[in-house]
Amino acid sequence: MNLFQRLLYRRLCTEQPADGGSPPAASEPAVPVVPGAETPPEATEPETVIKPGDEEKPDPTKPDPGKEQKPEGAPEKYEFAAGEGIELDGTAIEAFEPVARELNLTNEQAQKLVDMYPKIIASQEQRQAEAWQQQTEQWAADVKADKDIGGDKLPANLGAAQRAIDQFGSPELKEYLNGTGLGNNPELVRFCVKVGKAMSEDSMVDAGNSGQRSAAEVLYGK
Repeated sequence: MNLFQRLLYRRLCTEQPADGGSPPAASEPAVPVVPGAETPPEATEPETVIKPGDEEKPDPTKPDPGKEQKPEGAPEKYEFAAGEGIELDGTAIEAFEPVARELNLTNEQAQKLVDMYPKIIASQEQRQAEAWQQQTEQWAADVKADKDIGGDKLPANLGAAQRAIDQFGSPELKEYLNGTGLGNNPELVRFCVKVGKAMSEDSMVDAGNSGQRSAAEVLYGK
């Protein structure tokens, strides 16, 4: 190749290609395209190689998705503890356990309900005692206002009722009537008044009987 041919070839290599693309950089040699040859693959980023020990370690605070999580709920057997100064009611506990299991309560949740049981019972008993106190006080007021045994006749009638209790009632009966408030019941007072008056009327000696009538005769008319 003479000098003229070399210059012409050099000029052709530096001219812009006809398709508008940029000529190859001087530092990058042009890759000749050989007919029938495969297109060189595009460059890809190198694969990341995980070295032994670099694997991601599981977080102990997070549940393992591959492990079946057992839902928290009723245990195989409930274990209840009694509070200080409290004795558990075995019958109530026996009736409560199936309900707690049906609701799938944990032992801790069920224990909270067990701890509340004595408080509920105490509150219920307090309300019942207050209601009974109001009832006995109302009975006493009804006796005083009764048209037959109350009013001005009340002292004499209570004296007759007292005689009947003293004659036929035991000390235990008197204590029971006073302690429970049942002695204020208008019907019981009325009954004792009648018995006391019958005792007074029948205290006279019968002509055909030299003795006083028995308690059965006074109470039942025999």
